[in-house]
Amino acid sequence: MTNKASGVRLRTRIWSILRAIVFICVIVFIWMGMAKTATAFVGIALVMGWVNLFQLRSQEIEKPYYRLWLNFIDGLLQFSVMTSIFVRELILQENTEKLLGVGCTFLLARLIANNLFNLGVLREGKSLPRKRRWSKFANIAVTITMGVYLLNLEDYKQICMVASILLMIASTVAYAYWYYRDPAHRKPLSIASQLTMSRIVLTPFFLWVFFYDNDLDYSNNSLVFKSLALIMVLGFMLTDFLDGKLARAMGEVSTLGKYLDPFSDKISNMTIFMCFIATGYAPVWMVALIYFRESSVETLRTLAASEGLVMPARRSGKWKTALQGVGIIAILVGALDPMAHVIPNYQEFWSIFPTAVMASITAITIISGVDYFVASKHILKKFV
Repeated sequence: MTNKASGVRLRTRIWSILRAIVFICVIVFIWMGMAKTATAFVGIALVMGWVNLFQLRSQEIEKPYYRLWLNFIDGLLQFSVMTSIFVRELILQENTEKLLGVGCTFLLARLIANNLFNLGVLREGKSLPRKRRWSKFANIAVTITMGVYLLNLEDYKQICMVASILLMIASTVAYAYWYYRDPAHRKPLSIASQLTMSRIVLTPFFLWVFFYDNDLDYSNNSLVFKSLALIMVLGFMLTDFLDGKLARAMGEVSTLGKYLDPFSDKISNMTIFMCFIATGYAPVWMVALIYFRESSVETLRTLAASEGLVMPARRSGKWKTALQGVGIIAILVGALDPMAHVIPNYQEFWSIFPTAVMASITAITIISGVDYFVASKHILKKFV
């Protein structure tokens, strides 16, 4: 068994060295101006990375310090390739894409943080965690992004880079959670709670995607980022639906989840509504009323908890959440201008549509708030 493990380790090390040589060739071809040849070698590196991570499973059998150095060298070469692409574009083009520079920064930060944490873990005499799927897919996505930039595929550059950045952030957050939690005192977050947390973590990135072009007029934003904003909102809605279902199905209903779920909903939805204010899709007074209702109900829920009482979810609250989700999706879909060439006078229709949708959302939100307060008179009597 030992000889077999040693043989597998030797193969993975040789494979890793060959992948490093391929990346070095990519850097050379970039500076020689041979973009297509460099792209071909990136394709080879992509296949080799996939085999190394998913077939040979090098991360699971390699010795800790070898694994540390192999990861460092691979990450350093990925950063070097991406930086070479950025610097090359900076020299040859007047308007270099800023997002490429942001991606290089994330790669460097991830490389430094990951290796410092790994070194700290090894010095403490602990075993390194296996690479999770987030980290594996982040490495694959970064390699694909290299090829897209080398081929200068304008329609896919931004979406690939944003996907790579999001995957790098997700893998870093997952690693940080593993590193800082103490198994002796803390239980790992359930899958349902992880889904809930994902909405909180991704909400700031929705804000960035929504205003990527630094222009408050969302209508002239890139179609790629409009589509990405819509996909993120659909992801928010899906995780909101799944976290409760999974918690009940797996018997993982927790006090943390009961408070975290409505909190994450309000964080994500209120952020989206504030984006709508900025771009003119919603008047300030509507969002202010929605905020007033949400904060009032949360205050009521906190008062109930202080008395050891549980304020159950009301059907009106579920209708409110559903309508908010449908309304947000309707506005973001409309912003894509899908029917601009089909519906006559579409722009006139669109000039009132977002405000009408927000008016409906505001009305049901206020009605839901009144319903909660009427149903919670017994809680208010304890304080009034």
